[in-house]
Amino acid sequence: MSDLIEWDYLPAEINLESRYLATKAQHANASSVVEHWGIQSRQNKLKALLDDQRDNLHSLLSVNTCTCGLKISGGRALEISDLVISRHHRNPVTLKPEPDPVFRGIVGTRLFNLNFQNPTDAKWDDFVLNYLGNDLKGKIAIPVIWRIRREQPNQPWLPKMNKQN
Repeated sequence: MSDLIEWDYLPAEINLESRYLATKAQHANASSVVEHWGIQSRQNKLKALLDDQRDNLHSLLSVNTCTCGLKISGGRALEISDLVISRHHRNPVTLKPEPDPVFRGIVGTRLFNLNFQNPTDAKWDDFVLNYLGNDLKGKIAIPVIWRIRREQPNQPWLPKMNKQN
C-alpha cells in the first residue's frame, strides 16, 4: 500500500444489537414510504455491521471504508485492494489492531437499494469474483471467507515485490 494513502477510523460502533432491534421496531411507526426507506437503509447498515462483528470478518461498508471502521483516502483513485491490504485493520469489538484480518466472500444484497444491488455491495462482490473466483471444471468456486496469504503469518502487510529490470 502506498505511503500516500491516508487512513483514519470511523467512531466505534457499539451496542449494535440493541440499535438494530430499535431501528427494526421503528418500522411500525413509519408514516411515509420515504421514512420507511430511511429506516430500512439504517437497519440494513446496522445488520451488515452486526454480522461482520459477530463473525469477526471484514468487508466493504461504503466507499473506501471497511466494516472494522478503517477509512482510507489519498490523492489518487483508490481501489478495494488498497483497503484490503492495509495494515491498519482492527478488531471491531476490542478495537485492537488486527494484522491478519479475515474477509467475507460474496455479500449479495445486504445494504439498502431500490430494486438493485447496492453499488457498494456490487463493488465488493465484483472484487471477490474477479480476484478470488476460481474456475473448477466450468463452475466458479468462491471462498466464503478468505485472508491475504502472507510470506510470514501475522505480517501486517504484503511482502515487497522484487523489481526486475
